[in-house]
Amino acid sequence: MLELERLANHTGDLGALAGDVGFLPTASYCGRLRGDFLNLTALLCGSRFGRGMVRPGGVAFDLEEGRRQQFLERLESASRDVANAVDLLWNSASVNARFEGTGTVSPETSVAWGSSGPRRGPAGWSGMCGMIFRPASSASPRSRFRRGRRETSLPARTCGGWKFRRSIAFIREQIASFPDGPVRANVGAIKPGHFVVTLVEGWRGEVCHTALTNDEGRFSRYKIVDPSFHNWTGLAMSLRDQQISDFPLCNKSFNLSYCGHDL
Repeated sequence: MLELERLANHTGDLGALAGDVGFLPTASYCGRLRGDFLNLTALLCGSRFGRGMVRPGGVAFDLEEGRRQQFLERLESASRDVANAVDLLWNSASVNARFEGTGTVSPETSVAWGSSGPRRGPAGWSGMCGMIFRPASSASPRSRFRRGRRETSLPARTCGGWKFRRSIAFIREQIASFPDGPVRANVGAIKPGHFVVTLVEGWRGEVCHTALTNDEGRFSRYKIVDPSFHNWTGLAMSLRDQQISDFPLCNKSFNLSYCGHDL
């Protein structure tokens, strides 16, 4: 579910960036293809935004053989079309000339403000929480990410977010190895007097959930830190000494949550 969300949002990002430089083929294709990934999410749980899928102890819906085959066929079609659309973008000399050198932030500055996730550029993948807390499965794409170029310019941030082939490979591997048995385990009642911090890797970067329970086992405090909280300063830094027309490109290359800064 997380990888489908990643695919949908990064496809939309690339389409928006293409639109900002007037490259209409990729802008048009990606706008439609984002919807294809959202529809795959709806195929799993009935909601294009994944509402109702995840539950304490597991998920609410299983994936029987018929829908599994339909899912894989539609995933293959969408991934092929996105690859073609993105190739059009990166093979355009005018697009590359417009992107290159736009919104550059030094790695030292990126580290100093505490940036995270793909908006740190390819070098930032090593800082993802999926790399810090590696899952037991060697099939996880997070365990395969490696350091890339050191630049944190607009092209680097865009490439850093665009790991769609790894996301699709991961989805295929997981669907092929679904275990038998129930889709949800009984987790019992919430424990009283506990303080818990959890991290999960969202498409913008790590999302931190912090919960505090009272003596009756009810939430007394619940705090969420969106990855945008760490990265808004990066957008400001990327715009230093840039022309006004660079703002849409820099803004889209970060694509941060406006409400995620003050959660």
